[in-house]
Amino acid sequence: MIALLAARFGTKISERVAAVIVVAGLFALGGLGIWRGLAAIERLTMAAADAATKARDAHWRAEIEKSNAEVQKRTAEQAINAAAASAAAEAEITRLRSDLTEMETRNAALPDGGARGLGRDRVRLLTR
Repeated sequence: MIALLAARFGTKISERVAAVIVVAGLFALGGLGIWRGLAAIERLTMAAADAATKARDAHWRAEIEKSNAEVQKRTAEQAINAAAASAAAEAEITRLRSDLTEMETRNAALPDGGARGLGRDRVRLLTR
């Protein structure tokens, strides 16, 4: 095609056409380079975003595991404290029942004089 134009219009036109074709080719090559460069930048951006997301997720997973461990520790401590409190309450109940049984035994051993229920010995028994 260039040869046909050159034969018809002369050498000046063919040089101009060749220059235009070369410039158009350079523009096309530049456009292709820019397009591929933008695609590479987009890939790098997505990779960086994925890495940041994974790092953030790992951080929060670690924080959640740490919090769960703390909760489990506190729950175990509370269970131990509850068991100790229950044992102490049971010991106190046993002691009070023993004291009551002893008081009832002493009360039954006192003579039933004419005091009509509360004699001096019974009052002393209650104040112990």
